[in-house]
Amino acid sequence: MTTSSPPIRLLIVDDHPVMRHSLISLLAAFGLPIEVVAEARNAEEALDRAEQTQPDIVLTDLQMKPTSGIELIRQLSQRQPQIRYVVFTASTQEEHMLQAFDVGAQGFVVKESEAAELVQAIEAVMRGATHYPAGLKRALDRRQLQPTLTTREAEVLALVAQGLTSKEIGRVLGTDPRTVDAHRANIRQRFGLDSSAALLRFALEHNASKK
Repeated sequence: MTTSSPPIRLLIVDDHPVMRHSLISLLAAFGLPIEVVAEARNAEEALDRAEQTQPDIVLTDLQMKPTSGIELIRQLSQRQPQIRYVVFTASTQEEHMLQAFDVGAQGFVVKESEAAELVQAIEAVMRGATHYPAGLKRALDRRQLQPTLTTREAEVLALVAQGLTSKEIGRVLGTDPRTVDAHRANIRQRFGLDSSAALLRFALEHNASKK
């Protein structure tokens, strides 16, 4: 005798009540083994609801105030690392897709999609797979081809942008200035920067893009 799997426990987070209720009705219409254990109108409420209900998946919008869906995923991942995430948003900007990917969203569905795609995303994420739109896949492919910074190099570059010397950066990071020089040299080589002035310009531009 076989036993059926328990229903997927879902927490829906969206700042529009009509959208939350529509999602609940839509999922019910598909007759799937999904139990909406809670809904929340913002990230702060979602953190409490997740603690109370222990969902398997959080289905969240991105553009919420005062705390975004990106920040919700970041905070909730630290508290309950077992939860998986499907982003359901009107935004089609690659930057938002990449941010969601970077904080750990396993699924990304735009609100103009067919209802079936949302269901597919939830099912895929629940079984440990991912569900990303073509736009995000292209953005990830492009990013793979671009040079990247290590965490330490990014820290060094941020301090270069402040005009600090290698000795001063070493003091801030608690490392030898020669190590800082090595990081600077690696950055220059990887990004084709032919002088210290070029490195400074790159650091200022990189720093500005993060704000």
